[in-house]
Amino acid sequence: MHQISAHIVIVFLLLSLALVSKGWADIYMYIDSDGNHHFAERRVNKDYSLLLRSDSNKIPATFKNWKEKSYNNIAVPRNKVLQNRYHPLIVNAAQKYQLEPEFLHAVITAESSYQREAVSSAGAQGLMQLMPVTAERFGVDDPFDPKQSINAGALYLNKLLKEFKTKQLALAAYNAGEGTVRRYNRKIPPFPETQKYVEKVMGFYWHYKANM
Repeated sequence: MHQISAHIVIVFLLLSLALVSKGWADIYMYIDSDGNHHFAERRVNKDYSLLLRSDSNKIPATFKNWKEKSYNNIAVPRNKVLQNRYHPLIVNAAQKYQLEPEFLHAVITAESSYQREAVSSAGAQGLMQLMPVTAERFGVDDPFDPKQSINAGALYLNKLLKEFKTKQLALAAYNAGEGTVRRYNRKIPPFPETQKYVEKVMGFYWHYKANM
């Protein structure tokens, strides 16, 4: 996703959203000055923007599906030349942070398709599509530097795997935030965007396990 900066610590992604028993509720999101994500079922004030809408709400979501990505149309394998170019960095980061290179490749494929200058509509940057607050959290000063992006993303995934234990939950947290997964009792949140993301990355992962 996109750009990153200094060294800050995100404590929790605060969530105050719920689902109605029948269908989806509207979900609004606000990111405060400290980078914390706040969710609600209504627009609490002008700072909140519509993230996901219920079936009955026809108003377009103003956040354009938070952390919108292009992974829906990515085929495997994709950008083989770039994949090979960044493979040594990916292997080094994977070894350093106890990850499988294929898993790291799968995340990068979904996030940026190996485009180091990729930027999402939500502001995520670089190969690992780190949000600015995440980049700051892991000491990234140039989000478009492949080495910095890959190492920060790998370190983040390492921490998520240690907390959530499974690749699926780590991916859900990478996509929707740690606090969101905690909020849903350490299960994949019921957001179509996140569910699709987890399925997509795991598909890439198993492909790379068999073909890389």
